[in-house]
Amino acid sequence: MAVYTDIGDEDLRAFLEGFSIGTLVSFRGIAEGVENSNFHLRTTEGDFILTLYEKRVNAAELPWFLG
Repeated sequence: MAVYTDIGDEDLRAFLEGFSIGTLVSFRGIAEGVENSNFHLRTTEGDFILTLYEKRVNAAELPWFLG
């Protein structure tokens, strides 16, 4: 599984308070990927992907990752 960093329910809820994506309904790790931890989030506003970059990423490279 490509989830290298576990995230707890309370920590995730606190983190998501900084975003306008609704209230967390559920989340699960995504097995695909080789370097980062990826999670499928379901909120009251829809479905989202959360990626935790496990390696330091150059800010100039973020548009490529987010594309």
